[in-house]
Amino acid sequence: MSASAPPSIDKPDTTLYMPQVCRAVACLLVAVYHGSARIASWYHEKPLLALGDFGFSGVHMFFVISGLIIYHAHYRDVGDYRQVPAYCLKRLVRIYPLYWIVFFLLGGWKVLADRLEPGDFLSNALFFSSSQSLVVAVSWTLAYEMLFYAMFIAFIVSRSLGLAVFAAWFSLVGLNHHYQFANLTGLDLLNILFMLGLLTSAALMTLREKLGPRQRDWIGIISIVAGTVIFVSTAWWYVALDDRKLYVWDSLPLALGFGTGSALLLLASVSGKVEGLLQRQRVLLLIGDASYSIYLVHIFFQKHASSGLRSLNWGLAGERTQVKALLLLAVIMVVSIGGGILVHKLVERPILAKCRQWLRIGRAARLPPPQVAG
Repeated sequence: MSASAPPSIDKPDTTLYMPQVCRAVACLLVAVYHGSARIASWYHEKPLLALGDFGFSGVHMFFVISGLIIYHAHYRDVGDYRQVPAYCLKRLVRIYPLYWIVFFLLGGWKVLADRLEPGDFLSNALFFSSSQSLVVAVSWTLAYEMLFYAMFIAFIVSRSLGLAVFAAWFSLVGLNHHYQFANLTGLDLLNILFMLGLLTSAALMTLREKLGPRQRDWIGIISIVAGTVIFVSTAWWYVALDDRKLYVWDSLPLALGFGTGSALLLLASVSGKVEGLLQRQRVLLLIGDASYSIYLVHIFFQKHASSGLRSLNWGLAGERTQVKALLLLAVIMVVSIGGGILVHKLVERPILAKCRQWLRIGRAARLPPPQVAG
């Protein structure tokens, strides 16, 4: 395939580039959000003014992407209960090995020095929660991911069971948002974002089957424009609020705005031309591939980059300006994104490759021996 030719997207299991680019955008939003806050805390001049304040929206985008990717990756398993063990192993391998390495290096080792209670160690390591504080600050979102993965098992057992379970689940989420009868992760409003991703994935496959390339290209362009407008408008609405005391993780306007905007951006994968354009965005695709590593370690690298800049007194002399604050943000962003990419290349990719090799070997060992004719 030439570099200029749009990829064929007629097969449902074709690699999608828009989700990878959106992963990169989501990752950068979260990193800018934490980086801006860190600089403001010691430099007393916030880079990007209020524009970095909506970087938490990267979490909303990540959850919608997860919903889309899970259905896209496992649609062939839907209705085949025999695939449940393989599905669970794939999901566990994707989340835990890298997380455990980062968790132990960033503070899990303290249990060996009696500076971290065993119960808190296990809660952090297994359930991404803590009675004190999380060792990996952003890991609370992984609890939602694992819950969604667990709920999706219902679809693999039976399509009708999956529809019933998800309908009941999201009805409870809606009721809980209105009546506030339980403070449970599984009933938080953020869970609707996974459903948006699932619906987007189903719509994507349907449009591929029903429409021709030209129609899909038009839908892709319209989706990008509409998704960008909705996402940016939601961010503008939040930044323009006079009093930002609302709890962003339980805000229906933010969930619907950022969620719908993300879903429409992802729907643009229906277009071969859009996918062909994104296929050439090597930097964004690299960041998207490394997004999990970057997400887990960016705060660690930002913290140490920030400490280094302060010890060097870099940018602190003279008047403190937006330009200097932006330069400081650029430095810690380069360090944190670059550090995350290194972790991805040197740690995450080799671990995933080895784990997937073990899974293939284990699967081959369980298959019946071939029949010999004669």
